[in-house]
Amino acid sequence: MGDGVGKYFAVNVPLKRGMDDASYRELFQKVMDRIMSSYRPDAVVIQCGADSLARDKLGHFNMSIREHAECIKYMMAFNTPLVLLGGGGYTIENVSRCWAYETGVVLGQEISNDIPTNDYFYNLYEADNHKLHFDI
Repeated sequence: MGDGVGKYFAVNVPLKRGMDDASYRELFQKVMDRIMSSYRPDAVVIQCGADSLARDKLGHFNMSIREHAECIKYMMAFNTPLVLLGGGGYTIENVSRCWAYETGVVLGQEISNDIPTNDYFYNLYEADNHKLHFDI
C-alpha cells in the first residue's frame, strides 16, 4: 500500500460443527485479545452473520442470540471504532431477532423479549411463543 493508506487484514477462523456459546466465547476472546493487542487497529469491521445461531438452515453451530451479542459487547469494551455489518443467516426469524437485539445492545437499549403483536410477521414466531430469544 502507498503512503497515507491504512493497512487492513481479515481474520477467518475455521470452526467445527456444533460450536456452542461457551466454546465460541472462549475462542473469540482469545483470538480478539491477541489481534487487538498485536495490531492495535484504528477501527474494526465485524460481519455479524446470523448463520452461526442455532436453528439456522445452513449453519452448523449452536449459538444463542445473547451470546452472539456478547461478542459485540466484548469488542465495544476495546473502545476502538466498530463498523457492524449484517450478512449470513438463512433462517429469517433468526436474522431479524439477532439484528434487532444487537442493534439494541449497540445503542445501550434493552429490547423486550416479547415480539410485538402488531409485527407484520408475528405469526412466524409462534413456534417460540412469540419471543425474541428462543431455547436452544
